[in-house]
Amino acid sequence: MAYRTVLAVNFGTDRLRLLKHVSLIAQANVKAVTEEEKNKTVGELLGLTEEEVAEIHGLGQESAEEGQGIPEGTEPVTQEAIILCGFDRAAAHELLEAIKRGKLKHIPLKAMLTPNNITWNIYTVLYELRQEHEYFRQVNSK
Repeated sequence: MAYRTVLAVNFGTDRLRLLKHVSLIAQANVKAVTEEEKNKTVGELLGLTEEEVAEIHGLGQESAEEGQGIPEGTEPVTQEAIILCGFDRAAAHELLEAIKRGKLKHIPLKAMLTPNNITWNIYTVLYELRQEHEYFRQVNSK
């Protein structure tokens, strides 16, 4: 995976077009994740082989949590989310700043590809991101 990819989840047509435009700055491809693809893992959506996913997943800490899964009866996450794949810190910062300065302004849920979340399906990523987003929103409002 030598190229940058932005996985875009829950984007409407107009906002997806804006994301694709701003992603040109980071020289990144944008892949819109469809409703039918949300059960696939991040690695599958990136087109990685099982061996490549296992190799990347093996880079994670041994004690790292696997996605806890989604509790029964949890409402689906409908907020927009992006998963930045193949980005270093500087490129991620550049893209996020371009989003803030441009017409998109705000994307509530954001993640970087990690050795742990590469094996999670999109539903799990969305759930974990929403939990994290709500936690930080509560902490920052105190």
